[in-house]
Order: sequence, then C-alpha cells, then structure tokens
Amino acid sequence: MSKSGPRAKIALVGIGLALVPVLLLTFEAGTRMFRPPLDPLAVFVTSPQLRIDTQGENTSGMFEFDPLLTWRIRPGLRDIWWDFTTVNTNNRGFRMNREISEKKPGTVRIITLGDSVTFGYRVPLAMDRTKPKETDDGRAYPAILEEALIAAHSQTIEVIPLACPGYSSAQGLAWLRREIAELKPDIVTACFGWNDIRAAGLPDRETFPQTEGQVRARSWISRSQGLLYLTKEAGERNSRVPSKRAPEARSSPEEYTAHFEKMNEVCRAHGAWFGIILPVYRDPNTPETDPGRYTDTAEGGRMTTYRNRLRATANANQIPVLEIPELTEAQWPATAGLFGERIHPNAAGHRLMAERIAVFLAPVLRAAAGSGH
Repeated sequence: MSKSGPRAKIALVGIGLALVPVLLLTFEAGTRMFRPPLDPLAVFVTSPQLRIDTQGENTSGMFEFDPLLTWRIRPGLRDIWWDFTTVNTNNRGFRMNREISEKKPGTVRIITLGDSVTFGYRVPLAMDRTKPKETDDGRAYPAILEEALIAAHSQTIEVIPLACPGYSSAQGLAWLRREIAELKPDIVTACFGWNDIRAAGLPDRETFPQTEGQVRARSWISRSQGLLYLTKEAGERNSRVPSKRAPEARSSPEEYTAHFEKMNEVCRAHGAWFGIILPVYRDPNTPETDPGRYTDTAEGGRMTTYRNRLRATANANQIPVLEIPELTEAQWPATAGLFGERIHPNAAGHRLMAERIAVFLAPVLRAAAGSGH
C-alpha cells in the first residue's frame, strides 16, 4: 500500500484546519465592511420590554453590554438625559460625583445594592431633555444617606450606590460577587423587587444564564460582528415560532428569596454586615386604584407575595430586614405623594428612605465604632 494515501489525507486535514481561521477572518471583515455595527445589547436583550428599557429612545446610550450582567451603565457620563433623569457616573459607572479610591483605614464603607429605585429613577426630575442640568434639588437616597450618616456618627463613612436600572436580584447577586472583594464594604444593603416580579417574557434563568461557559460564550460573541449577526438571525428565526407560554416573572418566589440568602452568604464570607430593604411599590395596581392605566393587574398582588416571602426568609435566617410601610401598596392612597409613578419613589420618597435606612444602620455603625473599626 502506498504511504502517500495517509500523508495526503493528513495534508488535506491540515490545509482545511489552516483555512478555517482565514475563512472566519474573511467573514468577519466582510460583515464589518458591508453591514452596520451591531450592538451586543440588541442581540442578548431579547425581551421587547427590556429592549425598550435599555435601548429605547429615552435611554441616551446610557447602557452598554456586560457579558455577566447583560447590560451595565456606561462610565464617565456627564449630564445626560435618561427618561426625565439627569445622570452622571464615575469611571466605574456608579452614579457618583467622585471616583472610588482604595479604602482607607478607619473608613466605614457601605454598598447600597439595588435597581432603579436605589439608582434614583427621575430623581432629580429633568423635564426637558435639551436642558438636563435644569433639574429640581432631589437626590437619590444613597447620597442623602451618606450625608446623614456622616453628620450623625463620628466616623469616616462613604456610601457607594451599586445600582443599575432594570436589574433583578439575580443580576444584583452576580454584581455583588464580582465587586465585593475589590470594594471591601463593611455594610451592604440590598433592595430589589419590581424587576423580579415583572412579567417581562421568560425568566432570567433562561434569558440571562450565568454559568461560566455561557458568560464566556457571550463575551466571545460580543467581540465579533459576524457572530453577533449570526446569533441575532438565529434568535429571530426562533422568535417566529409562536410560543404557548404566558409571560412569566423574571424570578420565581423561591429564586427571589434564594438570591438574598446567597447575598448574605457572600457578605459573611467577606466580613461584611448584610441587611435587606424590602421592596417598595405604590398601590395594588387594580382597575379600581389606577383606572385605565394598569397593565398587569396581578402585579400588585405578586409584589405583596414576594415581599412577604422575603420577610419570612430573612427572619428565618436572622438577616436584618427593613420595611418602610409608607412606601408599600398596603397604605395606598396615602403613598401617592411619595411616588413619581407606580414603581419609583419621588424626591420625598427618597428622603424618607434615607431617614429610615439611617436609623436601620445606626446600631451597626455604633458597633463598628466600638470595635475601633
């Protein structure tokens, strides 16, 4: 038998393998040359509601893709107008007017982990998108809280708002895991609610899976315009098949409470105190309370159910928990003056949140001072 046969086959395989990267590079170059740039957000955020939230006409380019969290706030924003909100961010994308430096000895560092409530949606309120600096004097509760705590305690205290609009508790947990070792907080509070109960399509475990392999795959795909277009087209083909599934909450009640339990575990592992701020919500969201404007009439009931489950879980696990009754649907219509709309507290609501959280944290700060922290 001639030896040239196997050698020829090996040579052909080698040539084929060598051609693969050439073909991929050619495909990538052609895509970049003949097709408009595709934002990874347009590929990986598939829910129509969440696309409006992260890529709609009122977002002002505030969000960018994140392989782990799917989206995040862009760093270095200066006086942009985001849906009636004036936004500035530091070089890490936190809504702060200062950069985060290495934690100094003797400093008590507090992280307020949350979604658009903690971020401060429409606080301050900016009515004219052409004049984002012309706003009222409202501030989100983390900024007010920092000022109040510094005034009340003889300690160096800083509050870092780890908050992003649209985040569920699953994204909050993943973000905390990624940031806690570097930020070294002494205290962490977490407040999530509406995004978890929101029926925005499929649950997060299906739309934003966070296994290491899936995060790595999203990272690779996001770097290639060719792969982004292929992924987008595959998703569009799948979406043409009618789904018989009704829209689901982004987190089940069990997942929701488990995320907070895991946040507590992460904090304990890093020597940080952890406390839960129960979710806020304006009214029962029924035809009687909001005629002609309600969308999901079961939403108010789900919020009550999730809050009750979270309170019970926190108590069972001895996790400190704060409820602000004036900011819950149970006290409607007295809640009306503390909200901008159904979901988000207004400037007065944020002042109330800061006041109650300051009282909530006072014993922890006194204990820290007594220990010579």
